Amino acid sequence: MKSALLCIFLFLSTAAFAQHKPYPDKPSTHGMMLMGNEVIYASHLPMFHSPHDYQIISVLELSKEDKDKYDQDKKDHPDDSVYTIEPETFVLPEMINHTKTFRASIYRGHFERGGTKFLENIPVKIKQVIYYKQFYQTAVKPANLQYLLFGNQKEQFLVHRISSKPDFDENMTVQITDQKTLKAITDNLYLTIEFPEADLRKPFSWKQNTGTRKHTHEPVPFAVHHVFYLEYGDLE
Repeated sequence: MKSALLCIFLFLSTAAFAQHKPYPDKPSTHGMMLMGNEVIYASHLPMFHSPHDYQIISVLELSKEDKDKYDQDKKDHPDDSVYTIEPETFVLPEMINHTKTFRASIYRGHFERGGTKFLENIPVKIKQVIYYKQFYQTAVKPANLQYLLFGNQKEQFLVHRISSKPDFDENMTVQITDQKTLKAITDNLYLTIEFPEADLRKPFSWKQNTGTRKHTHEPVPFAVHHVFYLEYGDLE
């Protein structure tokens, strides 16, 4: 009986190990753009080379004390729309898929471009992963510009869906008034919205304020928008 139990234990241990092989990526600092007030969303600042070749949008959770300080800083600086997070070094897919907790500093502004640090070495938890995609050299650009629409009843955001180089990273706040669309965001985490554009290397010109849901082709109207981050250089 002991032998049988030992065999079962070894089998389970081997199966568990097989399901979680080490990732080939090297540990690095993976900066993220922060957005949102009631809910803190984070968009990984990607590049097309390892270990930064991932587009990831997640929901982060801070302690009550740190969340209060974050909220207060945003109230004290209403004209500053860019907030970033500088985490400790880690293997990105390992952190996103398994570990879920890390320590980091939060900056008003870009942490690598003169931002002001106001929270240092605080605990951060990945509460939910909204979108996760690794880039591939063989990826083909879509026929239309594609954006990821996500958020909640109070705040909504559009992030450009990155495909292949050269490309761009664009984050913006939008306002959705259509209740059907808001419910779809809640039910599906995000929607893929398409905009026709002749040059896919440039951000949407916003000459029109209506996108189309991919697959269903339903129109999605936007009342207002505000671009708070637009990056070309890291994705050339």
